[in-house]
Amino acid sequence: MSLRVPDSLTASNSEGYRTSVRLWPGGLSFSGGIPSDEGSFFCEETEIDVTRSPLQTLRDLFREHPFLSYPYAAVRIITSEPNYTIVPEAIYEDEAKERLYRFTFATPVETVVAQPLRELESVLLFGLRRDMYDFIAQTLPSAHWEHTLASLLIGWHERSLRALHAHMYAVVQDRTMDVACFDRGALLFVNRFEVENHDDMMYYLLYVWKQLELDQRNDALTLSAVASVAFDLKEQLQTYLQDIRVEAIQTLYRADDRTATVCRLTVTTPTNT
Repeated sequence: MSLRVPDSLTASNSEGYRTSVRLWPGGLSFSGGIPSDEGSFFCEETEIDVTRSPLQTLRDLFREHPFLSYPYAAVRIITSEPNYTIVPEAIYEDEAKERLYRFTFATPVETVVAQPLRELESVLLFGLRRDMYDFIAQTLPSAHWEHTLASLLIGWHERSLRALHAHMYAVVQDRTMDVACFDRGALLFVNRFEVENHDDMMYYLLYVWKQLELDQRNDALTLSAVASVAFDLKEQLQTYLQDIRVEAIQTLYRADDRTATVCRLTVTTPTNT
């Protein structure tokens, strides 16, 4: 595991940087930049050993790379935890929270993070292991946890406000596929599916498309995955849908991390359960 950062980033000037630590199955990236200097943006990635515990992997990374624990202006930790749900702000009240947690998390989790999605008038709930949460809290006290899907949903929502037709988005990573659909600003659907192969992906995408009664000619689908998966899937889907676009998943994440260096971070609220 090896990460490098620009020589210009030092412990003495790190407080001028905003940074992101992005975790995904089998890998991790560290990115950041100075909001007033777009050219300062950097992004480094490394593979991680999936046979080791996530906590031990993080501990080793922070020990081997002191710059990860420099004091920064802002730090976001982005996770793709599988268990999440989105609830309307109107029902996310104290008396309903415990019921929502029990419904969302079939297996016990020790810390629930509530991430506001104000543009959607919703809250995204996701679970974290307590040991992971505590390690980050001790190592990076100013860090905010975010779910991978949160900023993507906000970006797709903004695009949808300017679009004339509905748009479905699918993000495939490891053995999961997140699917969301917007129509002129309205979130029509969002869910995560477990997938083993292209047939699974095809089935879920076309099933959701049919259930939402989307138009095969006018509405659009954007696929984000590793290139080989995205283009193979596009070729198969073209039999059924006309407007299919491909965006490399790493390009998608880098663009999101770049935006985070010049935009104010969304604050997340942890709730111990």
